[in-house]
Amino acid sequence: MSPPTLDSKAFYNWMAGVVDFGCDYRRNQRPTHPGVMSQVGVTLGARHIPASQRQLGYGVSYYRKLSDEVKATHDEDAVAASGIFWSMAISTMPTEVTAPMIKNLSECGIPHMATRYVAPGKGFHLQLGERHMVFPDVSHAPPELYLTRGYSAYVYPCCMTFIWSDFL
Repeated sequence: MSPPTLDSKAFYNWMAGVVDFGCDYRRNQRPTHPGVMSQVGVTLGARHIPASQRQLGYGVSYYRKLSDEVKATHDEDAVAASGIFWSMAISTMPTEVTAPMIKNLSECGIPHMATRYVAPGKGFHLQLGERHMVFPDVSHAPPELYLTRGYSAYVYPCCMTFIWSDFL
């Protein structure tokens, strides 16, 4: 295996920064679980609202006072990160798995990843140090992204935990 390049280190640092910022400045979706899980993109709203009254919309998940410019920058980075992972999944998984999933998302009118600050559609960009990388024709990922750090989910009501990071 060849050693990491400066580009791969910059990419890793950028990706870790996207996750860290999301975990530090977005609302923790499961505050009673160990770790942090924050959400970006489309949501049906708060879980306490009856299902019949929920409306599909973009989450308002920043809990700290930030400028619109900072929010937009992080949203653009989150859309780019999800787009990169979605592209990797689509390019490596069998089409027997991905084609029906993409077809169902399209037929149900499920939008691509977007936020209050990033419109749905194609294309994203990222900044790796001085290098600005643009992917104008790449589709956004499906509409929801979870950024996690040290997150564990309870598997059984008896409080056993499943630590996601042990399997990554």
